[in-house]
Amino acid sequence: MVYRWQCRECQFTVWSPDRTATADAVKSHLLEHYKSKLNKEDFRVGWTCPYCSHKSQGYDADESVEQFKDHLFEHVTSLLESGKHVAGDINGVGDVLVLAPVESTGADNARVHFTSPGEIAVFVTTDPARRVRLLDDQLQSWPAWTTILTTKSQPFANVTDVDLESAPLDVAILDKGVSMTELGETVSRVLDEQGTDSAKVTVGFDILSELLELFDTQTVFKFVHVLNSRLENMDALTHYYLDPSSQPPSTVNVLKELFDLKIRANGPVFTTT
Repeated sequence: MVYRWQCRECQFTVWSPDRTATADAVKSHLLEHYKSKLNKEDFRVGWTCPYCSHKSQGYDADESVEQFKDHLFEHVTSLLESGKHVAGDINGVGDVLVLAPVESTGADNARVHFTSPGEIAVFVTTDPARRVRLLDDQLQSWPAWTTILTTKSQPFANVTDVDLESAPLDVAILDKGVSMTELGETVSRVLDEQGTDSAKVTVGFDILSELLELFDTQTVFKFVHVLNSRLENMDALTHYYLDPSSQPPSTVNVLKELFDLKIRANGPVFTTT
């Protein structure tokens, strides 16, 4: 569960388990809205509050800006909610695009957040060892069942710090030349085998970047569209990971159309995009 704040002026939303980090993101966002209320006169920097018309001036520019941000936040503190889940904004079912380096603290925080309410978890990844270490280290308890889909021939060869024998874990090793159609069918089959009728299902999909390297954008678009439809019919919560710096903005913008929710993950802070 996390803190959440939604802007009443635009579509911006921020989530974080850290209240201070959430507040800092809100303050920076409010400053972007109300930069026009800052003014410079002689050597002084001043501001006028857009909510209550309070005015202030000071000689230290940085200090004046911070005072302005703090003052703005006081007016919207009541909008800060606790005990929220990011997926609550889409009723816990659907698909989320997480924009962050795939192997980063922000992406890992998102994986934990989206997996934690799940009873059945599936990960499609090229780094299965890192995923099981993350689950074992960060979750209070493993999901009732977890399946890793990967092309690694010996996915856990170097994993000696996790008791894999006692973990509710399965692995499906895919052929390196697996087609996108076969991949989608395998994900669907794994979930069918687990019997997902009444279970909360989460699917973590790490390999968007790899697919974009192998296929054109429209082919990947069609694949994700079909996979999303299948998984939503199973009431799954699917979280996809993509490093926006690794793709042209046009490609990212096209793919964004496929998702119910788009967020940036930066450390412990998630924001809409």
